[in-house]
Amino acid sequence: MKTGIMILGQHSDSPGENKLLMKCASYLESKGRKRVCIAFHSGTPGSEEVMLQMNAAGVDTYAIVPLAISEGKKTVWLMPKALHLPDNCGSWTMIDGKDVATRFATALGQDPGMASALAEREGRPEEGTAILLLARGSTHSTCAKTSEYYADALREKGWTVECGYCHHGRSVEDAARAILDAGFSHIRVVPLFVAFDGKSADRARETLSSVPAEVDYSEPISEIPLYLSIIDSKVPDGW
Repeated sequence: MKTGIMILGQHSDSPGENKLLMKCASYLESKGRKRVCIAFHSGTPGSEEVMLQMNAAGVDTYAIVPLAISEGKKTVWLMPKALHLPDNCGSWTMIDGKDVATRFATALGQDPGMASALAEREGRPEEGTAILLLARGSTHSTCAKTSEYYADALREKGWTVECGYCHHGRSVEDAARAILDAGFSHIRVVPLFVAFDGKSADRARETLSSVPAEVDYSEPISEIPLYLSIIDSKVPDGW
């Protein structure tokens, strides 16, 4: 068995994702992980292309780590399908007529350590300020559950928090309106994103630019240093 690790991003045209993938790969290598490669579901280098290149170098057992905050259609079905897996529970596929083993890791999900780190980063509640916890959104129920999990961690610290979604859920505008209606004049946006760029982020920023309140933005949750060690924990020991 020759193992390899694929760090799998979503869009290669995202500068933030490119930066994060490189950071994750460097971190894993610093921990002694071997044969770490990066790939993207959309764009280049594509995930299938990278899998074939790794196989040509002798890899026959893959840990595939998607960079995503919560499970959804993309992580459960579309990303695995691009690698000829039925879903993210698939454990093998074929290359050149030979079986290769796969371990498709989970998204960040509801991580207690990350919840604590997020609450610590945002600090104590500030007078007149509420948090808009912003996620991309999904028809998959885990997205809203993940958002509410991190929102509750912030609420336990005394923050007023509203969740908003760029797609498939309560709109960014409605979440901001709820904050204003509660009497707050300052909105702190906390992105539950791997990288807060691209069309979804641009539309959210545009919407919030017209809100009659002061709006500022925290870094995406993936910028919290603990994220790297969580990614490392998703790779089997000894790889």
